[in-house]
Amino acid sequence: MRRRWLLPVAGVAAAAVVAAGIWMLRPDPQAEADAGADAPTPESAEVTVGDLVETARVTGELGYGGSRKLASTLPGTVTWLPGLGEVIGRGGVLLRVDDTPVVLFAGELPAWRAFDEGMSDGADVRQLEENLAALGFFDREPDEEFTSRTASAIEDWQESLGLEETGSIELGRIVFSAGDVRVRALEASVGDASGGAAIEVTGTAREVALDLDPTLSSTAPVGGKVELRLPGGATTTATVQSVGSPVERDDGMGGSAMKLPVRLSLDDPAAAAEFGEVKVTATFSHVLASEVMLVPVTALLAVPGGGSAVDVVTPKGLERVEVELGSFASGMVEIVSGELEAGDRVAVSA
Repeated sequence: MRRRWLLPVAGVAAAAVVAAGIWMLRPDPQAEADAGADAPTPESAEVTVGDLVETARVTGELGYGGSRKLASTLPGTVTWLPGLGEVIGRGGVLLRVDDTPVVLFAGELPAWRAFDEGMSDGADVRQLEENLAALGFFDREPDEEFTSRTASAIEDWQESLGLEETGSIELGRIVFSAGDVRVRALEASVGDASGGAAIEVTGTAREVALDLDPTLSSTAPVGGKVELRLPGGATTTATVQSVGSPVERDDGMGGSAMKLPVRLSLDDPAAAAEFGEVKVTATFSHVLASEVMLVPVTALLAVPGGGSAVDVVTPKGLERVEVELGSFASGMVEIVSGELEAGDRVAVSA
């Protein structure tokens, strides 16, 4: 009796079969008939037409992105710190030194010098004036020149905070940040000398950080949608915000592996409002081919001399049909050509 091996195919789904050592045998239907054997009824699956979808499930960390540390260079003693989880926006107080506020302003450029009349023009001056205007203290078009109007706006701002109205801002009084921040941890304690890192902050938007195998990069295009499973089983969706360059990560078994750092933003942040920093499962999906004929990988058989075949279940028994294969994904294979139709049933290995 001749027998055929399952085809050792390439691709994620086939690799999983090979790796698991599942090499099943199935008798040639014609050889069975020639031998007069009673063929058992095989397990079968339907030939379908649809999308061939590659999927990947990865565990990630739901939290707040952009972790960094903020500090003030003001000399003195830390006399107040915000609470964990507190959100601080433009004009908010980050901490107090000698019972005076260190204030958050919006801007990409960090504070690197004091602001005072006579200083040279610069982008940092424009950034300062934009903040004063947003807070209602500067009524002209912001520019890069520090003028008497800038000084007057600073005095009004200082008065609102109970500071001495000098018209100038010493280095360390304000800290620039690209956006609002959320307090993640306190690096200092009340009573400590100021000058070092005082607060660890993050952004305010919920996001998921995870590492993806580089071979699955096609499942995570920037802007692509991802399903998230939250603690307790609830699901929501997220969008791929960024995919970084490959980095080496600990594989948990004493070795390392290359991974792609991926960040996702939640489409509905309220869906995860009850959770802090927790583990979630992200399911990535990518359509490799649309409206193609599909059969399970476990239906494939090898043909002598090369090629592939499937056994079609007919009223008279199994009929071997040679087929040409396309792409593989998620345990399915695309049939490019062969005498198959949607709705046929093919024998599969258990």
